[in-house]
Amino acid sequence: MTDTDNTVYTAITFAPVQGFIEKSRKLRDLYGSSYLLSLLAQSICVAVGEANVVSPALPNITQGMPNQIIVRGQVSQVDAEKLFFDTWSCITDTCRQWIEDNVQGNWQYSWDRDWGLWAKYAWEFFHVVGKPGESITQVRQRLNEKKRSRAWIGVNWQGESSTLSGTDAVAWAELGKIAKPHEQTVPWEKDRSGKSPVEHFYVELSCQLGAAFIKKTPELAQIYHNNPQRFLEKSIEYGEAFIDPDEELSIPELIKRLITHKAIVEQLIERMGSLYYLTELKKQIEKDLNPKRFTDLNRLQHKSSNKPQYWTGWFQGDGDGASDYLKWLGEQGSQQEDRGTTAFSTQMRCWGQEFKENATRYLPNDQSRLIYAGGDDFLGVLYQTDAQLPAKDCLDWFSTFKSGIWEGINPTQPEKQITASVGFVWVSPKVPQRDVLQHCREAEKSAKHNGKDRIAFRIVFSGGNYLEWVCPWRILEDGLFRQYRDRNGMQGEKANWTHFYNDVAVLESRHSFGSQGEEHFETAEALFKIYFGDANSLLHKNNWWNQTNDHNRVIHAGVLGDEKNFKKNGALDPKRVTKSLNNWVINLAKVGFHLCSNT
Repeated sequence: MTDTDNTVYTAITFAPVQGFIEKSRKLRDLYGSSYLLSLLAQSICVAVGEANVVSPALPNITQGMPNQIIVRGQVSQVDAEKLFFDTWSCITDTCRQWIEDNVQGNWQYSWDRDWGLWAKYAWEFFHVVGKPGESITQVRQRLNEKKRSRAWIGVNWQGESSTLSGTDAVAWAELGKIAKPHEQTVPWEKDRSGKSPVEHFYVELSCQLGAAFIKKTPELAQIYHNNPQRFLEKSIEYGEAFIDPDEELSIPELIKRLITHKAIVEQLIERMGSLYYLTELKKQIEKDLNPKRFTDLNRLQHKSSNKPQYWTGWFQGDGDGASDYLKWLGEQGSQQEDRGTTAFSTQMRCWGQEFKENATRYLPNDQSRLIYAGGDDFLGVLYQTDAQLPAKDCLDWFSTFKSGIWEGINPTQPEKQITASVGFVWVSPKVPQRDVLQHCREAEKSAKHNGKDRIAFRIVFSGGNYLEWVCPWRILEDGLFRQYRDRNGMQGEKANWTHFYNDVAVLESRHSFGSQGEEHFETAEALFKIYFGDANSLLHKNNWWNQTNDHNRVIHAGVLGDEKNFKKNGALDPKRVTKSLNNWVINLAKVGFHLCSNT
C-alpha cells in the first residue's frame, strides 16, 4: 500500500446475527450458530479475495469470524451477495436432503417450499462501497445507517409453532402440506402407541442421527456392526445428543443441530468442494462436539433421568468501546486508520484463537468449556460433570481474569486498546438454556452500562429470581474478597459471609439505609468498613468515577462508573449517587454470600 488517500473501501455485513444466536435451547445450538455465522462470513471473505480484507484480519482463522467485513477496493454487491446466499442455500439443501435420504416413515415430504423460503429470506445482506478518499469509519457509518432501514421479509407459517421462537413452524416431513381446516391438528393427534406423527418423525430423526454418527466413527462401527440390537440402542443414545425425541424444532433450529454432525458436514464438503474452512469445521466438530462427552451439559431434564444436576457458571463478554477506538483511528489519517484497523483486528483475533484453541490452559478446570471466542466476543461455561464446582473457584478465576486472560494471553503484543466487560451468571440447573443465555446477555449489558472495564456477577435461582453485583476488575484483583473479615475476625476460606448478609437484611428491614429518595450513605459506609477495614478507602469519592484516555478507554475504573450518567441538568445528582453506593454495598453482601458458599 503506497497511497491510501484515494483508496476505496467496501463494507459488508448481514443480519440478524444476535437473534440467530439467541434462539438456543441447547449448548449444541450455540456451537451450531457460531459455526454457521463463521461459515457465512468466511464465504464473503473468500468471494472478495482474502488479501484485500482489512478487517477481520487473519481470515484463514475460521472460528469466531466477525460478521462485519471491511475490504480494500470496490466489491460488486451482486457477486458477494450471490456467493453468500449460494453458501447458505447449499447448507440448507444439504440438511434437508440428508433428512429426506435417511429418515423414512409413513409420511410424504412436502416441505420443499418452506425450506426454500428459509434459504431465501433467513438473512438480509448489507453492502456499501465508499467514495475515493472516504475513510473506513465513514464507510462503516454508512453501513450502519443502511442497516437501520431494513426491508425485512418474514416467512409465513402454518400449524403448530416451535416452543422456542413462538413464531416459526415446527419442521417435520409434512410441513407445508395443504390441509383442510379441521385436519390441521392431525399431525399432533396421538395414535395407539401414544405418539403423534410429528413425534414419530423426531424419534426417527434422532435415531438416524445417532446411527450416522456410529457409522462415521470407525471404532464404534467396528464394535456394533454385527450386533443390530446394540447398534439400535446406541443409535438412540447418541441421537439424543443431537436432537432429543421430545423436541420440536423449526427449520433454522434444525439446521443449527445438523451442522454439528460430521455426516452432514461431509456431504456439505462434497457439494461445495474441500474448502479449507469446511475442512476446519469438520475438525472442530470432531474435537468439540463428540456425543460421547456432550451430554453432561444438557439442560433438558429427561423424564427417566435420575442423575443429579449441579449449578453452573456461564460467562459472556466482549471488548469495550471498539467503535470508539476505530473512530479515533479514523481521525489519525487514512493510512494510520488502514494499518491500525488491521493491527487491532489481528490482535483481537489472535487473542480469540489462543483462548479458544487452548481453553483448558486458561479455564479453572479441564471440564469447563469455551463455546466461542472470536475477535473480542467470548462465551463459556464453568462446571464439573459429577460434582458441584464451587462458586468460589469461579470467583477466584475471575479475580485474575483481566491480567491473566484479557491482557495475559499473547503478553508479547502491545497492551490492548480496549478493556473488556463480562457478565457472569451462576445459575440453578432448573433454569432453561434460553433463560441462561438471556441472563448472560443482560449481565454483560449491566457491566457495560455501569461503566465498562468490569464484571457483573448474577446469581439466578430456579424460579427466575436473581441477584446482581457489578464490580471493576481492578477491585477484584486488589483482593476485595480476601479483605473481608467476619465478626470473629476470620478471613479467607474460614470467613463467615452470613454475618455481613444478615446485617444487611436486618438493616434493610428497618429502612436503615433510608427510603423513598431520602437515602443516606453513612450506614452502608460504616457497615462496609466493619467488614473490610476502617482504613479501606474504596468508597471514598476519589474512587467513584472512571478515568479515560483520548479514545474513551477506561484507564482507572471507578466504583460507580461514568460520572456523566449521574448528572442531572449538568450537575451531579446526589440522591442517585447515594442510592447507587448503597446498592453496591447491599448487593456485595448478598452476592458475596452466595459466591462464597463454602463459608
